[in-house]
Amino acid sequence: MVEAAACSGMLPLRGEQSVRKINKVHVKGGRGASAIDAQTNSSSRGQVDVQPRKTKQSKSTRGEERRGEERSEGEEDTTHRTESFILSSSVPDSTTHIHSLLSPPPSPLPSPPRLVPLRRAQWRRPPSTPPGRYATPQPIPFFYFSICSSHHRLDYRGLTGSFTEFQLATVVTFLLHETVFFLSGLPSLLFERFGLFAKYKIQKKSNTPSYQNRCVLRLILYHVCVNLPVMVLSYPAFKFMGLRSSLPLPHWTVIVSQVLFYFVLEDFIFYWGHRALHTKWLYKHVHSVHHEYATPFGLTSEYAHPAEILFLGFATIVGPALTGPHLFTLWLWMVLRVLETVEAHSGYHFPWSPSNFLPLYGGSDFHDYHHRVLYTKSGNYASTFVYMDWLFGTDKDYRNAKAIEEKDGKHFMLAADDDDFARAGG
Repeated sequence: MVEAAACSGMLPLRGEQSVRKINKVHVKGGRGASAIDAQTNSSSRGQVDVQPRKTKQSKSTRGEERRGEERSEGEEDTTHRTESFILSSSVPDSTTHIHSLLSPPPSPLPSPPRLVPLRRAQWRRPPSTPPGRYATPQPIPFFYFSICSSHHRLDYRGLTGSFTEFQLATVVTFLLHETVFFLSGLPSLLFERFGLFAKYKIQKKSNTPSYQNRCVLRLILYHVCVNLPVMVLSYPAFKFMGLRSSLPLPHWTVIVSQVLFYFVLEDFIFYWGHRALHTKWLYKHVHSVHHEYATPFGLTSEYAHPAEILFLGFATIVGPALTGPHLFTLWLWMVLRVLETVEAHSGYHFPWSPSNFLPLYGGSDFHDYHHRVLYTKSGNYASTFVYMDWLFGTDKDYRNAKAIEEKDGKHFMLAADDDDFARAGG
């Protein structure tokens, strides 16, 4: 045990003496010889010899020692190795221990992205934002919900970090418009093609599949060649009027008030522009393209002559251009406007239609009458709310037709030849 402890460097000496170096330890089985040569250097008080003195031994004594070594060869060798391993492994080398303390811990492997469940956005003003016009919801929502992971965000903050303001105001706005428009207009097309919800259809006639496909292809052409360039060219004007996309978002009261103002102003301008398009010359050369579909479905809402797209599109963008809104407000206004015009051209009047709940709201039945009646007598020129038609009496024929319908219990329909005359533009 003493030899093993000395070999491992763990044998303490009294005072300031310490074992500095052990030359070698030999355990030879079968030869009967074992020698331990140890040299120690004292610190400052001299040297202490811990090696036992060698004495002369006779041959008989050495033979007895050899035989004793042979008998206990296995036990001594196993015991020495076991004790030496235990003592040397119980306390690590000082250099290795210091390196283990100074070396940094191994870096953990990166964790995979963790999707956070959908969570409701709470509108809260951050401490750094003083009470006033703007406040920021936490988290920043993209249409009220946010899907986050450790590397990606699907919300407004993630969009502003991935795109420039020019890209957001042009390309992203265009893609948002196309997505909302086609997803909201596709159901009425499928309902008409497969005869679904027939009892809620306003007109009994339906467009042929080829006529529907013609509308879709022309819409894609008009949107790419007209709508997208207009968005790109109008960006400097919007930027000059105060359009911004940075955080924080406007307070919800600012968003609601601006959107309501846009609806009122758009109704006023659209009414007079639409009424002018129903004059004989403008109807024949421009507006008759939109009235090619006397039986409208959702996607026909934006099927129009390029000149009409620019002419009536002015009513949609003049409100945001005057107020210089936040881009989020502009997106919300665009989405609501698209959903409104698609519903007005859907050709279906359901029990859950907005006109059954919102006062002064036109809706599908109000605008469908405008499409199926002779262009010079149609009236119903309003866009969303019907207060302009009511003020100027241009909805008088529609109100009379509804009164007859309620009295007789029959839906007001138009003769086929008159319908063809209206479609041809006179």
